[in-house]
Amino acid sequence: MSDNPQHRYWLGLHLLPKFGIVKLSRLLAHFESPEALWVEPDAAILRLSLPRKLLYSFCAARQKIDLQRELDKVAAAGASLLSQDDAAYPALLRQLDDRPLLLYVRGQVMDADEKCLGVVGTRKPSKRGWDAANELSQELARQGVTIVSGLAHGIDAAAHRGALAGGGRTIAVLGCGIDKIYPRENSEIAEEVIASGAIFSELPIGSPPLPTNFLQRNRIISGLSHGVLVAEAPERSGALNTAHHALAQGRDVFAVPHGYYSISGRGCNRLIQDGAQLVMDASDILDALDMTHLTAQTQRQAELIQPADTTESAILAQLDSDPSHVDEIVRETQLPASVVSGTLALMELKGLVETVGAMQYCRARNTNLQRSQR
Repeated sequence: MSDNPQHRYWLGLHLLPKFGIVKLSRLLAHFESPEALWVEPDAAILRLSLPRKLLYSFCAARQKIDLQRELDKVAAAGASLLSQDDAAYPALLRQLDDRPLLLYVRGQVMDADEKCLGVVGTRKPSKRGWDAANELSQELARQGVTIVSGLAHGIDAAAHRGALAGGGRTIAVLGCGIDKIYPRENSEIAEEVIASGAIFSELPIGSPPLPTNFLQRNRIISGLSHGVLVAEAPERSGALNTAHHALAQGRDVFAVPHGYYSISGRGCNRLIQDGAQLVMDASDILDALDMTHLTAQTQRQAELIQPADTTESAILAQLDSDPSHVDEIVRETQLPASVVSGTLALMELKGLVETVGAMQYCRARNTNLQRSQR
C-alpha cells in the first residue's frame, strides 16, 4: 500500500480543502500523475484551460500542506495509505463517482474479488436485534463473506463480534480519523478487527467523530459491499441512510423483520415494505447475492489446511495467533530441533503456519486443530 511513490502526492491532493474528486479529476486530466500535478509551478498551473478560481484555489491551498509532516502523522498512527490507482483498492468502491481518492488503513486490505456484506443498525438494539446481527454475521463469516460495518455501539459491534467469532474477516469504516477509535469502549474490538481484517477511514488524521462524518462514511460501507443488511433500526436511523446509499449504488438491501410493537425495528419493516429482501437466515443472503459457491470453497480450503501427521499436529497444538519461538516449540513438543525446523518449513508452504521473522511462528488462519493446554 504505502510503498507506492505516488502516495505522498495523493495524500496532498486528498488534504486540499473543498477539493473533491470532481475538481481534482479535472486537474489530474492534464497530468500524467499526481506527482506531476503537485510539483507543477504555479505559473504553469494558471495557464491551464480551467476556471481561474479553481486554479488559484489549488495553488494557494497546496502551499499550506507539508507532505512530509502529513506522512509522519500517518506513520505515527500505525496506518498505511491506499489510493484509487492501487491494484488493491476495492473494486466495488472504485465504481463510485464519489469514491474516496485515498483511504487510511490499519490492517490488511481485502482482495479485490472478496465478497462483502455491510451490516448496520441502531446503536441501541434490543436483545433480539443484537442476536440477529451477531448470529447472521457469524454464519456469513463462516461461509467466507467479509462483514463490513462502522464500529459503533449496538448492531455494528454485534456484527464485528459475530464475524470474529465465525473466524472470518471483518472491516470497520470509521467516521473519524484512523488515529482515533470511536467509541473508545470499542477499542478492544478494533484491535481484533485490525488483526483479522482492516479499519478504513477517508478522514485526515486527527479528525473528530462529527455527525456529518458518519453520514459521509456510510456511502463507503455500502460501496465496499455487494449488499447491505439492516438488522434493526427505527424509522429515523443512520442505518437507513446507509441503505439509501446502497440503493443509489445499485446494491441489494436486506432487512430483518420485527414485530408489530417493535419501535426499534420499524425502519426494517418499512424497508421490507418498500422492497428490501426479508431475511430469515444467512442462506437468504447467500442465495440472493449468488454467494453459495463460497460455502463449498470454504469447506475445500478447510480440508486442505489440516496437519498431515502426528508431528505436524504436535507442533500446531502449541501454536495460536501469538508468535512462538522455535526453541519454545522444541521444548513444548520435545521433538528434535532439526525435525521441528524442517516440519515448520513444510507447514508454512502448506499454509498451516506463518512466520513473523526471528525464528518465530504462529498458527495460520482457518486451521481447525485446537491448541493444547500448557
